[in-house]
Amino acid sequence: MLGKFDSIKGPFSMHYSAPYECGLSKAAVDSFASQVATHFGYRPGTSLTPIVEKMGGTIHIQNVLDFNRIPSGSIRVEGPARFEIFLAAHTGPARDRFTIAHELGHYVLHYLYARQNGAQIERLEAQRYGSGRVEWEANWFAAGFLMPTEQFAERYRALKGVIPLLADEFGVSVDAARIRAEFVGVR
Repeated sequence: MLGKFDSIKGPFSMHYSAPYECGLSKAAVDSFASQVATHFGYRPGTSLTPIVEKMGGTIHIQNVLDFNRIPSGSIRVEGPARFEIFLAAHTGPARDRFTIAHELGHYVLHYLYARQNGAQIERLEAQRYGSGRVEWEANWFAAGFLMPTEQFAERYRALKGVIPLLADEFGVSVDAARIRAEFVGVR
């Protein structure tokens, strides 16, 4: 298992750091994600592409046979305001939105925040199928970014707790909306 800021080698023989947990609590990550979303002008349910572009990133859609890239559902960070998010061509919009927000979580928490706190990271690569606290943090970020607590609770009440309607409004899966309702404490 890779330790804090150990390097991994990407397919083009460049060294990338593996993400390391930021150590913030779930509530702190949630609040931070909401602040980032607000800072970049994100409105729940709208496209994430302009946000990724404002942050200096690009989104690549790749098919299953594209072996020259890192796996879909991954992020490769080349430097501040220079990153790529890789998505699979065969997934749906709700899944893609959560994946994009998850990868933004890696960028913000495990690259920008880590560097701000003294980590000597030049490049970072977070590949799909990771597990553990790092992935939890990215998921917490995605939920807080896509479904800010106050707006989510307000819309939950307005929609009388109908989870499929809430999921549709926020552009997430029914499971993501259900889990969010439990975290926010409205369900």
